[in-house]
Amino acid sequence: MKTTLEIPDDLFREAKVKAALEGRKLKDLVAEGLRLRIAQSARVNPRTVQFPLLKSKSKHPLKIPDDIASRLELADDLARYEASLR
Repeated sequence: MKTTLEIPDDLFREAKVKAALEGRKLKDLVAEGLRLRIAQSARVNPRTVQFPLLKSKSKHPLKIPDDIASRLELADDLARYEASLR
């Protein structure tokens, strides 16, 4: 898809030089940058909770039952969907 972007002059020059040094087209460099940024934001979700929340020295750490964990995921999905509607 073709689009028009406004990019600061200094960033444009740096990107153009980098693409030329790598023997690539600027559009390919921009597309790669967008893919990397989108993939990074998909991996890093500040709302992600790792269980168990408390570290235990026990050989049998606290585990969240699967049915409760799936309800927590559904609630998080619903909250993200509702936020996207605003």
